Amino acid sequence: MRAIYFVLAVFALVAAGCSEEAIVGPPGPNDPIIYSKHIQPIFANSCATSACHEGSNPQNNLSLVSWDRMMSGSDFGAVVIPFNGRKSHLLQHINTDTSLAPMALPTMPFGRTPLSRDQVLLIKRWIDEGAKNDAGEVALSGDRPRAFVTNQGEDLVTVIDLATQRVARFISVGRLPDNSSPPEAPHNIVMSPDGRVFYVNLIAAGIVEKYDAVTFEKLGSVDVGLSPAQIIINSDGSALYVSNFDLTHVQRFITKVNTTTMTVASNIETGGFAPHGVTFNAGQTSVYTMNAGSDDVSEIEIATGEVKRFIPIVPGEPLQPGTKAKHEPYQSVLANDGNLMFVTCRASGQVRVIDLALGRVIDSITVGSRPLILERTPDGSEIWVPNQGSATVSVINVATRQIVATITGLETQPHAVAFSADGRSAWVTCENQTGTHHHHPIEGSKFPGIVFVVDVATRVLRKDIEVGAFAAGITIRN
Repeated sequence: MRAIYFVLAVFALVAAGCSEEAIVGPPGPNDPIIYSKHIQPIFANSCATSACHEGSNPQNNLSLVSWDRMMSGSDFGAVVIPFNGRKSHLLQHINTDTSLAPMALPTMPFGRTPLSRDQVLLIKRWIDEGAKNDAGEVALSGDRPRAFVTNQGEDLVTVIDLATQRVARFISVGRLPDNSSPPEAPHNIVMSPDGRVFYVNLIAAGIVEKYDAVTFEKLGSVDVGLSPAQIIINSDGSALYVSNFDLTHVQRFITKVNTTTMTVASNIETGGFAPHGVTFNAGQTSVYTMNAGSDDVSEIEIATGEVKRFIPIVPGEPLQPGTKAKHEPYQSVLANDGNLMFVTCRASGQVRVIDLALGRVIDSITVGSRPLILERTPDGSEIWVPNQGSATVSVINVATRQIVATITGLETQPHAVAFSADGRSAWVTCENQTGTHHHHPIEGSKFPGIVFVVDVATRVLRKDIEVGAFAAGITIRN
């Protein structure tokens, strides 16, 4: 039903106005595209009846009477994504050639002759060049609060503008040339402490890349282990620690990366198998690795690079050699006091609580199926746990270590969660690999990932945002 409403919202997509406007000839291939001269007249002259997307109360808040109103999108999100015509819903609805972009039905203008190929190509070029207004401005540019979401299924990072809760950009990541190549799979992402750059690991390619968080320019890359899964950054931003989720158990190290030079400083042996999660202790003198293949946690002293101790997920029962892991510790987060560490166990559907002073598990909290990337609220009172296998988020009270809420309605495979700085909203990524939830065209077999915005106080889902395929990691730049 939701998809039907969205389609109805764009029935008059090219009907921005009914008065005839003169359409001038297209610009040359090297000439600038002027919105008011080359683009707006196409929309204004393609309506069949009185436009329903103009005036003070346009249908579903989608207005095409001006560049500003168009770039504001609709109740369902952005219709134009600067620099990416293929993923702009406006282009998908006027397109009749799948070699240009995915096609969305119904084709616009509704019930009339489709736009000419030259017109569609011009609109696509305008979007691919930034969808600029007459002053050369690009929507949602500059230094703004944003969420960055890795899309593991198509080598993109989706940029979401926090103020408008709309997709602002898609950043192509990785070394391969385009989406026809096998995905290099951007899995996780972390922001530098000063908010100037972010780092993304590509788990299938074995690399970490560095990007400017304002301009989105690629600043460097470095080869790390076979399967880099999670990244943490120290408080001064000088070093990354990258896990290596090598399921062959050959590479059992984490990698320290110098962020200035983007070179490997050292590979640090963990002693465990398939380390996935990495977490600093409170003073950042040690790193803990969640060893999914050996059901334990390694504590590594940063100064020496030596393993100080192993903490079995089952107290007093280290996994015997050759035995399959039963819990698969995946990721962890510290409580505010720095003494308790909460660890998701993907295989057993639990969060194990480790007392770091004692060096052992002291509690077990049953959550949903396949809990993945948990996070603590900014005030430290709660820990939110996305359960990929049960499409829920478990909310744990840190003080009581009890589940105080289970958030439902996330539909498909919640993966990770991040919070706004004020703690009022949670942003939950969902893989959506089965395509249960979508209204945009499906490109090949790739379903769009989903980000749900949740009101923390009420636990109510406030918005869902379609992003690139297989939404996984998320970081927020406030």
